Amino acid sequence: MLIMNILIESTKIKQGNHYLNHKINYVESEKMNLYLHFWGGGTFSQKDFFSKHYQVYYILNGEGTFIFNKQDYPIIPGDLFILKPHAEYKLEDKSNVKMLFFAFEPDSLTESKELMEFFDRIEGVEDFEHLLLNDQFNMGLLWKEILIQSNQQTIFTQEIIEPLACTLIKIIIQNFYQQIIGLKSNDLKNSKVLESNEIIYNAKLFINDNLAKPLKLSEVADYLHVSDRHLSRLFTKHLDVTFTQFVRSEKMNKAAILLATTDLPIKKVAQKVGFDTVHYFSSVFKKVMDIPPGEFRSRLQSD
Repeated sequence: MLIMNILIESTKIKQGNHYLNHKINYVESEKMNLYLHFWGGGTFSQKDFFSKHYQVYYILNGEGTFIFNKQDYPIIPGDLFILKPHAEYKLEDKSNVKMLFFAFEPDSLTESKELMEFFDRIEGVEDFEHLLLNDQFNMGLLWKEILIQSNQQTIFTQEIIEPLACTLIKIIIQNFYQQIIGLKSNDLKNSKVLESNEIIYNAKLFINDNLAKPLKLSEVADYLHVSDRHLSRLFTKHLDVTFTQFVRSEKMNKAAILLATTDLPIKKVAQKVGFDTVHYFSSVFKKVMDIPPGEFRSRLQSD
């Protein structure tokens, strides 16, 4: 196999990424919108890899071994791979590995069922080889050209860079899409449904244990080691409600129980389900239960 090292000075990588991080933060198209959280690259010294977002890496030069799910996967120049959120990887036996990467998060995929399925499938991939593309030298050359042009800093730079960067990202996503969407079901987690049920079950437990807090989707997703988007999709798919609707319902159910079974002042009840003010709590309670909390308690006592 012919190994092609793509050479680019570290200073150009650093300066180019500085420009990209300021100017290229979003990719918008008819089928797909992506937030770009960070552009980076250089010689990697770290051993452990973890991110809350999707990350795409390209190997410029050097070699190493990626470890995922206790399996070893050699990486060489020309390799392009995608890391899924909340997954842990290790890079061992690295020999001056120089890489380029960007971190991203899908946005507004609801109009494209194909892309929704694509990102759902990534969540179920267990073998790193399915997240790896070999011999992607054309991608490396295009990426290098983007960095070189980003160093120019002329009146034409942004006009040149924006379409090039968007084209690079779209081609990369397209190439991974073709590979991952073609996987057979047995290449994905056999326990995908069971795993989804387990995530929902543990999410419910965490929510009910923390009703006194102003729970956020990101907080629960971090606790469960899944992406915000994936957890949100599971709530909609399996419970037919949004995360926010579920949390609000659980808080109001807990409040109703406290109003019915204790003599706690309404202010205390509000605090126990994560509300700072009685006014806001009463407003939400009435919206969900069709009756103000004070009247709810009075009717129970009169009965």
